Amino acid sequence: MTVHKFDPENRKKLNSKQRQAILPPIQVLKEIGLGSHDAWADIGCGTGFFTIPFANEVKQVYALDIRSEMLSDLSESLNQLEIHNVEVLQSEESRFPLPNHLIDGVLTSLVLHEVDQPIDFFRELNRILQMGGRLVVIEWAKASTKMGPPLDHRLSIQQLDDWALETGFIKVKSWEWSENFIGIEYCKER
Repeated sequence: MTVHKFDPENRKKLNSKQRQAILPPIQVLKEIGLGSHDAWADIGCGTGFFTIPFANEVKQVYALDIRSEMLSDLSESLNQLEIHNVEVLQSEESRFPLPNHLIDGVLTSLVLHEVDQPIDFFRELNRILQMGGRLVVIEWAKASTKMGPPLDHRLSIQQLDDWALETGFIKVKSWEWSENFIGIEYCKER
């Protein structure tokens, strides 16, 4: 698998009207279903495409990214919007600055195709999740589209399922929000 990394110089695209139209964050979070007393982690949060809507739905959000430019933009937005239930944390790719079993749910959106060591990444997701915790993965569909990473950088559902199973997750359900995106929910089994 060839890894394709997003260029942070293009970060303004992450909250574009076009992206909001094809992957509407509020609708996606509604379909995922969130508990108002839950703590969620947005791994690879970028500039806050899902983090900010999350903050209105759950008790606590941990927003993690490896890029300081993204986190700086997110922090600025959170300050302007006076959102206080989000902790912004710079992270390594497969090492998150969170205690074991802290999180009720994790969202990782359009991130896994960029990860160098996906098994290590999934193991780290497992570590921070409580038993029975939810992992929601959103990725680019394998279909040919005019946006997103090159086709050979995209992941198959089978690939995602295999990594999840190997690291202690079971598949719960899946979504197709458009021809561009797939969503899969896994549950921490062990």
